[in-house]
Amino acid sequence: MDHLEPIPLWTLVANIKQEISYGQGKLQTRYGTKQFSPGTKVYIIDWYAGMCQAITVIGLSRDTKKLITIVIRAEWIENFRVKLCYNPKVCSKIKTYFDKEETGMQRYTGKFVNDMFIGIPQWIKPLS
Repeated sequence: MDHLEPIPLWTLVANIKQEISYGQGKLQTRYGTKQFSPGTKVYIIDWYAGMCQAITVIGLSRDTKKLITIVIRAEWIENFRVKLCYNPKVCSKIKTYFDKEETGMQRYTGKFVNDMFIGIPQWIKPLS
């Protein structure tokens, strides 16, 4: 195990919405999601840019209070911001996620984070 201080990573951070509409016609309301409590801070680490609906996030689980990595709908989050992540557990999870790819962490750059910061909020805006 590496005992050195982790190198901070630029991340896109957001919060789970307080109330989320769901169901047929979106007439029902849920507080937070099944996995996250309302207002939970999540680190957005990946997106599905072609679909414009789903994102991969890391956050504290509602039930176990442990960090989980899951895919959720982009419309369930709000209050986007770009921040440096100093949390060693989150940084480790990000590295583990990208180590599954051939290129590893090479895709996870400041430009990638900024592209998500610009792109994801545009998916959520209703088309007029």
